[in-house]
Amino acid sequence: MANENIQFFVKTQKVDLSKCLCPLDCKEKAIKAHSIQNAKVIDMIATEGNVMMPRGVVKNGEMHLELGKVGRQDASTFTGLCSKHDIELFKAIDTKPLNIDNCEQRRQLATRAYLRQFHTELANAERDWNRHEQYCKENGLDSSNPFTPYYQMYDYWIDKSHELYRYYRKHIEEPMERGIEPSLRSLIITMDKQAPVFACSALFSIGHTSGNDLVAVMLTVLPLTPTYTVAILTYARDHEDEVKKGLASVFDADEKTLKHELAKLIIEKVENFALSPAHHAKWSAEKKKRVIDEFEKTMMGGKVTDHPDLNVFLT
Repeated sequence: MANENIQFFVKTQKVDLSKCLCPLDCKEKAIKAHSIQNAKVIDMIATEGNVMMPRGVVKNGEMHLELGKVGRQDASTFTGLCSKHDIELFKAIDTKPLNIDNCEQRRQLATRAYLRQFHTELANAERDWNRHEQYCKENGLDSSNPFTPYYQMYDYWIDKSHELYRYYRKHIEEPMERGIEPSLRSLIITMDKQAPVFACSALFSIGHTSGNDLVAVMLTVLPLTPTYTVAILTYARDHEDEVKKGLASVFDADEKTLKHELAKLIIEKVENFALSPAHHAKWSAEKKKRVIDEFEKTMMGGKVTDHPDLNVFLT
């Protein structure tokens, strides 16, 4: 990436979306809402008030990924909810102990993952529109010109965000408006004797149905006690066959390999996570490099190369 392109990228990357997205017509001011609970979860894995999270950096003229320290007040935040709706939407998980058998709590965890991803896709669209306008201005073009690389990326993110919103409306929001419990399924993975070292809240796609409907999975990993962590993968009941087939390595794993397969899935699909700095410090230099290299490779569309070091839950 040329130096002028890096400067252009960094300048336009500062543009961010600040808008309450649930409901879409909300006019209240957005806050920095936590997609991973601060007091209950981040606090458990933080070291001296910090956690490790992935971030992009420029090295030798190229964009790369690294794990860097982030203060717990800023970790996993997104400006996609106002204070009122942040409280209303997640009351069951923010005010009560988590019960993995509670359908409402699992739905709220899934909704939080959806909203964070929806905000990310809309924010990416806004950034690319800003880049498009800057590019047109610097090159004497009309901003209505769709034939720039930034407009094409804007169009891509808008399409993805619309697809994701349709998924949420169909499988979660519309049933609730009709007074019906959304038809969701969950794979619950319990990790006994697991120290609180990792947490995440993410929505990712594993493809589309034969009718071209999005097949999404909402993954939450939470440490609940100093020796107990859970992972919850939630998906639409209509997509149960596609999800089990697409994530067969996790669904079919035995007790000995399940945590490792979950870790590989996280590396391949998840970018909104928090890692304990104290835990990360215990990794060998080889493990640190391997994990970040695999994360970076999957961001470019590559597949994970299996190795024991990829288990982020272990040292």
